[in-house]
Amino acid sequence: MSLARALFAGPGACRALVDGARGRVEVVLSAGGAYVRLGLSDWVLLSGPGAPFGPLSVALDGLDRLELRPGMPAEVARGRLLVGGLALSLERMRERVCSVAVGVRSDVACVSLPPPPAPLAAGVSALADGRGARGVRLLAGLGEGLTPAGDDVLAGYAGGRLAFGAPVALSRVAAGRSSPLGLAYLRCAERGEVPDVAAGLLAAMCRGCVEEAASVVPLLRSWGSSSGMALGWGINAAVASITRHSTRPLATVPS
Repeated sequence: MSLARALFAGPGACRALVDGARGRVEVVLSAGGAYVRLGLSDWVLLSGPGAPFGPLSVALDGLDRLELRPGMPAEVARGRLLVGGLALSLERMRERVCSVAVGVRSDVACVSLPPPPAPLAAGVSALADGRGARGVRLLAGLGEGLTPAGDDVLAGYAGGRLAFGAPVALSRVAAGRSSPLGLAYLRCAERGEVPDVAAGLLAAMCRGCVEEAASVVPLLRSWGSSSGMALGWGINAAVASITRHSTRPLATVPS
């Protein structure tokens, strides 16, 4: 019998939860929930239905009944995610969209944020100047935590560029440099799949709603300890790169 039931999941999680996928619990979060790695590069975030939501999230009814531990084996089989001796039903899980919509405005402007810390400044500046490959080399894997801040900046940049109509491909350059989880979020961002807080900020910016965008900024802090603010720095860098180079074509970053 299933101890918990998946209510909805982000698009990245839905792609990962295919029958036969195997992996293990990598990290159990102090706030509740856990990151599970499946295969070589797929990840899902098991969380409660009220937790901040992102493209790898799987919202579970009954998360509090699960005793998750790092290293527990995980496998997707016959409509269930088996974690150790626990069974999580996926049968009625629905995909929840957390994607940005492309809506370019000529008057889009950066939002007011605290400046990035010194270790990130050079990489953020490179992205803002449109030097994506250099930005990746300076930022990928930089910082501590599950998703180093440098990886989060890259995800914000990729999601912002797509939202503003000038997508870039960063993940091929970042592979081997970014953390495995940071790379998974970056690949989602290149598809326009970002955490809810970042999607809300981008939507307001694309509509030119300055006050609405400003009201979303404090919510960035709800996404991880530093990840949300780093996403914001990446989004601002995307705005700057487009406004500085709006007179010439913007190509994807070479591998």
